[in-house]
Amino acid sequence: MNPNLIDWASSLSGCDGGNINAKTWLCGIEWGGGSRDAYYEKDLPEEIKAGQAQCNTEVFHWKESITYNFGWSFAKLYTAMNGGKVEDYRQVADLSGKELFKLNLYPIAFDSTDHSLWHKHGLDEITGFENKYLFNTWCFFNRFPAFTKLRKKQKPELIICTGVDYLRDFLMFCGGDGAIEKLNVGKIAPASANNRNDRTYYWVVLDGETLLVIIPFFSGSYGLNSNYLLQQFGEQIAHLRNEMLSQKEA
Repeated sequence: MNPNLIDWASSLSGCDGGNINAKTWLCGIEWGGGSRDAYYEKDLPEEIKAGQAQCNTEVFHWKESITYNFGWSFAKLYTAMNGGKVEDYRQVADLSGKELFKLNLYPIAFDSTDHSLWHKHGLDEITGFENKYLFNTWCFFNRFPAFTKLRKKQKPELIICTGVDYLRDFLMFCGGDGAIEKLNVGKIAPASANNRNDRTYYWVVLDGETLLVIIPFFSGSYGLNSNYLLQQFGEQIAHLRNEMLSQKEA
């Protein structure tokens, strides 16, 4: 195993960044922006060798984010969360960038979560782990505690995580061992009768100060793939956040 791997994985490696002091954090699974040949051949090995990853911790770039699918879907959700209509999502481009911090569960960039990409890009040699499953398991015990510690230090009001199949990962990443006393589940039905699959989401309040909400992916037949669903989920997240804040003030 690369001797600098723990320091690197415990840093903000694989994170898009933004304002680390923001009240809202957004957490995905793994960064998709760097998956290019030069990244695997040069950038990633050099980053691991340095032992720390550099990440913007001041401003989230809204204008850039709405140029790709994930970004504009989240912009719609965020707009609904803040009392607007998803159709007006481009207005986020006028925000200051202090509103959001974007991070990811795992530190290595891939185009998809397909495990075969591990050997395709030579990650077994770069990291010393034979496959992605072993590496992700290692991250569970070595990377995740560092981010739990960061969450406790920064105390964001809300963390939105995308991908309900990664429920346990998100809970450990943000909550840490023993932090989950009660996990709640909810469902929102799609508007179309042709789509009968309710969308499941989970939420928990961490240490009485941070609402953690795990929602479906934005794409796919079971995802938040319509303006209606993004509007409904945004409004529900806002309701849960306001409910938590009211309880804190009581």
